[in-house]
Amino acid sequence: MKKLIFSLILMASISAHSQVGVNTTTPQKALHVNGSLQVVNELNVGGDASTAGSAGTSGQILTSQGPSVAPAWQTLNTVSGTVNSARYVQGTTEATATAGQTIDVPGVTLNVTVPAGKTQTLLFTILGYALDIGTGVSSQGVFTLLQNGTKISSAYVSKAGIFPNNAQSDLSVTVNIPAFNNNYTFPIPRSTGGLVNMPVPVTFLKSVTLTAGTYAFKVQYVAWAGTARVNVVPSTFSGYNGDTEAMLTKMQVLVYNN
Repeated sequence: MKKLIFSLILMASISAHSQVGVNTTTPQKALHVNGSLQVVNELNVGGDASTAGSAGTSGQILTSQGPSVAPAWQTLNTVSGTVNSARYVQGTTEATATAGQTIDVPGVTLNVTVPAGKTQTLLFTILGYALDIGTGVSSQGVFTLLQNGTKISSAYVSKAGIFPNNAQSDLSVTVNIPAFNNNYTFPIPRSTGGLVNMPVPVTFLKSVTLTAGTYAFKVQYVAWAGTARVNVVPSTFSGYNGDTEAMLTKMQVLVYNN
């Protein structure tokens, strides 16, 4: 009889306060455990009085959604502050731009979709070469990054002409300088070779934050002066060893969750 009365009193207390404490007489939540907790089966979150919560799927992690909101299971690449994905593209075929002309760089295009209800930050790293093999003439221009057809970043790039790398002094000239009453002989350097059509590569970065939607990105080359080519395979260069990727335009994108 005493046990029955005690049970009724305990149930009435729980019903009145809607809080249960384990190893505490002052519970702060509906269930307050002052000690360790062991779960030997699934852990369900969310749901309501008539619907079971979610146990998530293998590999997901439990993340807080803030006060008064049930935590949620998320895959790691959707958690705020983590890298969602890494994307990479590089140039394909060669293309030529004359002075004042703008061309798309073949192969360096990318579509990115930001999921509904999310925002993401994209960090671009772009490497490019522009040169005109065979002319020995310098050129200059810019690589540009476009988002949905609008330029969002650019970087200057050039190609130098000739760099002599072997000079001889077998020629000379003798000059008499009366003030010193003497003859002086000066060597005349004569170039017998050099490095030609040397491109000056450019690497540039750009960060953009995007809301939900699909976005198209591409890289263009704008020729300021001279004729320049992109995605060149340097097969005519001295010492060429078959490396077809040495001067391709390349773009890497890291996608971060916000």
